[in-house]
Amino acid sequence: MTAKLLSGLLLTLTTTLSFAAGDPLVGTWKTIDDRTGYSLSDVVIRKDKDNHYSATIVSTRTVPGATTSEICSHCTGAQKNKPFIGLTTMTGLIANPNKANEFVGGVILDPKSGQHYNARARLMNNGKHLIIHGRLDGASIGRNVTWVKN
Repeated sequence: MTAKLLSGLLLTLTTTLSFAAGDPLVGTWKTIDDRTGYSLSDVVIRKDKDNHYSATIVSTRTVPGATTSEICSHCTGAQKNKPFIGLTTMTGLIANPNKANEFVGGVILDPKSGQHYNARARLMNNGKHLIIHGRLDGASIGRNVTWVKN
């Protein structure tokens, strides 16, 4: 029985890793601040059973000369005063069926301001860069942030 259980677990793990390896969005990414150019954190992007992507902070970095915070003090609701590490910063992104390497329908959180933006993203440079465009509801312009694949 133990051999069957171990064999089943290995098969599940292998299948999961093979599936994730084939998805260029899944994995660990360095976030780059659009205002300073510094890498602020590492996030892990995962894909759920409904093919929605989400990103969670797994590590943070300090920026020279900037004040540091370890909690999302400007966030609202369930994210208010939660630690940055473990915080979900992007949800709901799905592959655009009409354009390869484009993703739409997401929401991204700026942990510094607590602001949520509607998000769309595009993979660039052979999947090494993810350009995420966020904008507020009704806004004509927004912000672009870049994530670099680890």
